[in-house]
Amino acid sequence: MPQKIWLIFLTAIFEFTVLSPTNIAIAQPETETLPTTLGKPKRTVQSGTRVRLRLPPSLGNPNRRVPAATRGETCVAKKQNLTALIPQSNLGLTTLGNPTLYFFIPQNAANSLELVIQNDDGNGQIVYQQKYQPNTQAGIVGIHLPPDTLAVNQKYKWNFSIICNSKDPSLSKIVQGTIQRFENPSLMNKIAQATPQERVLLYAEAGIWHDALDTLARLRYSRPNDLKLKADWEALLTAPGVEFDQQLVQQPLISEKEAPQPLLNN
Repeated sequence: MPQKIWLIFLTAIFEFTVLSPTNIAIAQPETETLPTTLGKPKRTVQSGTRVRLRLPPSLGNPNRRVPAATRGETCVAKKQNLTALIPQSNLGLTTLGNPTLYFFIPQNAANSLELVIQNDDGNGQIVYQQKYQPNTQAGIVGIHLPPDTLAVNQKYKWNFSIICNSKDPSLSKIVQGTIQRFENPSLMNKIAQATPQERVLLYAEAGIWHDALDTLARLRYSRPNDLKLKADWEALLTAPGVEFDQQLVQQPLISEKEAPQPLLNN
């Protein structure tokens, strides 16, 4: 009996010592030490680009958005081409009677520049003809047409020239294209309620090249350091069916004050 009591006493002491709260291992969730500064994935400007150009199919026969080669001395800087900022089809759409046409004009010593617009209906009637003072700085410029130059649902051919020698037309650098004005009441209702940035997207989605380009160019004039607008500009000029190279995409936009001005004695 005393031996049994003694055994119970030892068992109690053992359980108290081994199973005491200080010696029981309680499973705790591991706490991971986090860095004080969490790295964030870098986003490029291009990743935020939203412009998606959808050009209508089969827009006619290609013309010439860069000049053909000429023989002899010219007034244009070497390795620079006069370039019309239009799709590869050379036909651009507009909703306006007085759209703005955009060109890259290289450094030159020309006498003048000239824009001629003709009906594309077989008779070739000239609806607009104007000479301009050449710009002194190479870059992308906008040439504004007067109000109501283009009629709805009418195609027009245009020619834009750097005239190096008025007595020798063979030395001129010429680009050509086609423009068509059309109406889309549903789209114009959306445009009327949209911000300028939203208008770029709407015009591009509808494939209206000239209006999308001009709206975006005007935004860039007002906010030249906006990287988002710069990325949208690159997206538009390199879109399928347009596909200009980076050398042209990176050319500066010449302000309206420094752009070619109409010559009074035309």
